[in-house]
Amino acid sequence: MAMDSSDMAKKALDRAVKLAQLTDSEIYVVTVMKEKSSHETAKAERIIKEAEDYINSQGLNAETFIKEGEPPDEIVFLAMKKEIDLIVLGSRGETGVRRILIGSTAQEVIRFAECSVLVVK
Repeated sequence: MAMDSSDMAKKALDRAVKLAQLTDSEIYVVTVMKEKSSHETAKAERIIKEAEDYINSQGLNAETFIKEGEPPDEIVFLAMKKEIDLIVLGSRGETGVRRILIGSTAQEVIRFAECSVLVVK
């Protein structure tokens, strides 16, 4: 489960929790800072805490990670390292020229992940 502060990520978290409950699966939550600073670290810690609190309220536990780097790279690397079967992340819904030129995190994760990817809209 890849998290940021977007509404789509929160919807994706809810979907990941429901899937984990149905399949008795483990949940790993990662948020990625592009560069480390006190502001970004505090934001990442808040995102992880909110996700962990929600997961715990649903009767589950999660292993959490805060990474530094490019989000698609760090998400895919963690999935490979932990031998994850499914990556769940939200779609940001970028459109137009920007989407074509740089792509979204979801598109990059889909392109490079060795496991299945569920993009929640």
